[in-house]
Amino acid sequence: MVLHLSKVIEQIVKEKGLSEEGLIEVIEAAVLSAAKKVYGDLPNIEAHYNPDIDEVEVFQFKVVTDEVEDPLTQISLKEARARLDPNCQIGDELGEKLDASKLGRIAAQSAKQVIVQKVKEVERDAIYDEFITRKHEVISGFVHRFDRGDIIVNLGKAEGILKVKEQIPQENFKRGDRIQAYILDVGRHINKPQIELSRTHPQFLVKLYE
Repeated sequence: MVLHLSKVIEQIVKEKGLSEEGLIEVIEAAVLSAAKKVYGDLPNIEAHYNPDIDEVEVFQFKVVTDEVEDPLTQISLKEARARLDPNCQIGDELGEKLDASKLGRIAAQSAKQVIVQKVKEVERDAIYDEFITRKHEVISGFVHRFDRGDIIVNLGKAEGILKVKEQIPQENFKRGDRIQAYILDVGRHINKPQIELSRTHPQFLVKLYE
């Protein structure tokens, strides 16, 4: 698949705060997924970003052998030296670039969907990693909304939940109020981390006045 990616990578890294290396791996995985849909059961396919030509290239790897028993996984020494590497030896594994034109619009759309999903996963993991290090600390946020008595708190990059049982009785908050709470727990969930807050935990006041 031919994808001019440098500007896309630069934009996403800037906007989402992701590492360039991690994003390239995500894009390679997305293109590989699309390629497998097009090439079906073709074995030993890999996708690699080539910064020199700003494309993700798709290769099929075959083992160089004297006698070819399986043409899907093996290539003769004579053919390999003629087409791929004149210095190759028996036992080498060589990658042959596949025809990118076969990866059409449907495959491109599939790749785009995987990229979007992978970016979301990376973002989710980055948020989890950030907040898990702050577990058992006091954090500030703003009341975002109410859900059957629970208070959903805007913490910037994520939302926290202050359940009824973790609220101080008789306290009243309205949307937009600034609120401080103790990070009780941080859990992994499919869509986003679950950050549980408390204003009744014994450590809340201790941490608040440290």
